[in-house]
Amino acid sequence: MSDKTRIKKGDRVRDAKWGGKFTGTVVRVQTSASRRWVYVQWDNIAVEDQLLDYEVEALGTRIEGEIPTVFLTVTKTEGPA
Repeated sequence: MSDKTRIKKGDRVRDAKWGGKFTGTVVRVQTSASRRWVYVQWDNIAVEDQLLDYEVEALGTRIEGEIPTVFLTVTKTEGPA
């Protein structure tokens, strides 16, 4: 993937993994062990997926500003409930 088409946070994408059925917004990206992961918050689904950058295709639009995540913060409590 060239730098011109590199997917970034805020980019609107469509899945390439499931036949283009889903669209969403990239909420973060991570490079690890020469792999580039994108985290996509899908439209109308309370799910955020971790996919390789070639498993999504950019739609050419992007969301500016803060993108809230769908992940909830879980806290550990000590002792029995």
